Amino acid sequence: MTDLLETEEGPLSPLQAATIWRMRCDAPGWSADDEAAFQDWLARDELHRRAFERTGQVWDLVDSQAATPDVMVIRRDALHRAQRTARSRMARWHRGGVDLSRRGALAAAAGVLAVAGVAAWPLLHPGEVYQTGLNERRVVTLADGSRLSLDAMTRVSVRYTDEARRLTLEKGQARFDVAHDVARPFSVRARDRTVVATGTAFNIDVFGDKARVTLIEGRVIVMPAKDDAGSLPKPGSTHLPPRAVELRAGQQLVAVLDTPTQVVSNVDLQQATAWQQGKLMFDREPLAEAVARMNRYSERKIVIGDPTAGAVEVSGAFDAGDTRGFLEAVTTYLPITATAGQGGVTLHSSPSQG
Repeated sequence: MTDLLETEEGPLSPLQAATIWRMRCDAPGWSADDEAAFQDWLARDELHRRAFERTGQVWDLVDSQAATPDVMVIRRDALHRAQRTARSRMARWHRGGVDLSRRGALAAAAGVLAVAGVAAWPLLHPGEVYQTGLNERRVVTLADGSRLSLDAMTRVSVRYTDEARRLTLEKGQARFDVAHDVARPFSVRARDRTVVATGTAFNIDVFGDKARVTLIEGRVIVMPAKDDAGSLPKPGSTHLPPRAVELRAGQQLVAVLDTPTQVVSNVDLQQATAWQQGKLMFDREPLAEAVARMNRYSERKIVIGDPTAGAVEVSGAFDAGDTRGFLEAVTTYLPITATAGQGGVTLHSSPSQG
């Protein structure tokens, strides 16, 4: 079953995959191996679990609306078509002979939506997704005129409604130049933090166990993601959530993910946005964090061999993707040794550093 979530067009989105898992769970022939694969998929990413929960909301909506007399007749044919499609697909999946396409997965989901009604569409439609690969940068203009700049190995999902503009930085780094619209707050969720703005420019970098929010111009609010379920606050409001922090231009908030720990400081904006010009600039940054950024641009990966090496501070400017130059610098000027291996290099603290 897991192989069916990988298509010729790439992996399905979490919500598309969750829709298929939901239908498969309800189909005959569910086995212990299926259950193990399903639990493994759930545990692999928190996005998978949330997506599966959302498909459950749609299933509940289907059940409730299908039993409503006012819509029963109108949607009866659509329900039958969706059921026939699902049964046929499940039977072929069980035999292991189907070539699943992204279009097929979305068609099955669309059949359910035809039953649930237009109100259910936001629950299943994943919105726009923009992503970059190794050593790739990309700039996208969104529907409202906002501009999204993606660093290498970055993925951002976008969903606009009449009330709000909600984005999720699933991984990597991106700059957001937000078109002013006071009636529709613009928010970006990065793991367990949410950044809220109306018209401004800011940068978010997610790496390891940290999220770094840098405000380039205007104002933004950074708040725990669990507090953004209702209406979003507006920058400048005197009624902010208790744990929200408002940033001003030139400030950066570094949050330790999954903890309340966060620190706000003034930063050099040229350094913080140097990645847009293909440069990486470090100022007394732990080697482990510098390596995480360098690895976005090269197939030749760098690995930190011990905690002492990871904590060594590095400063300097490097070309994105210049792994050789970076390694030469850190092994020449820092108490670090490098050991080449298959597909990468491991960095260790020198013996004098323990």
